[in-house]
Amino acid sequence: MSFTKSFEHKQKLLDAALGEFNAYGYEQASINRILDKAGMSKGQFYYHFKNKEALYFALLELGIQKKLEYFQGLNLLGESLDDIFNLFKLQIRHGLAFARAHPAINELSRAFLREKGSPIYEKVLAKHNFKDNEVIGHLIEMAYQRGEFRKDLPLPFIKMMIGYLFNQVADFADLEDMEELESNLNYLIDFMRNGLAKSG
Repeated sequence: MSFTKSFEHKQKLLDAALGEFNAYGYEQASINRILDKAGMSKGQFYYHFKNKEALYFALLELGIQKKLEYFQGLNLLGESLDDIFNLFKLQIRHGLAFARAHPAINELSRAFLREKGSPIYEKVLAKHNFKDNEVIGHLIEMAYQRGEFRKDLPLPFIKMMIGYLFNQVADFADLEDMEELESNLNYLIDFMRNGLAKSG
């Protein structure tokens, strides 16, 4: 099989799988339906992926990479906003802009959040550990050095609390309604500001 043909087959699989996982979720997704849609055989599938889990991880990692490239292009670390909480709000606006520009990737993210509590959800978190997001962590550290947070709260606690709150978004926001999601995320950031920022 030529490299070009192999790449085309893999891309067909990924495109078909994206639609399948978005429509049915991880557990109910069917390799047979994916192969039918891609017009491929099981042999071609196993040439590229060990199993359904490997395919799912590949899709999630592609989505993460695309979003990371998008944010790196924005250079948010270079933004000179007055505080980290306004920077978080700017990130949310850009994140929702990315979601609107890439609806299939955004739907995969929402489908993943609906897997919360399942074995696959825990496996993904164990591998990617979104709570230790390096970009967010770096922003928090810089803001801490600038004295934007309460002095009575240690840096590790602040990082842990912000990471935890961002990871609970699916529990209090309607992921299908972009406007409501943006409003609730902004309320969350105001809540963080009131609890974590230095007063006065």
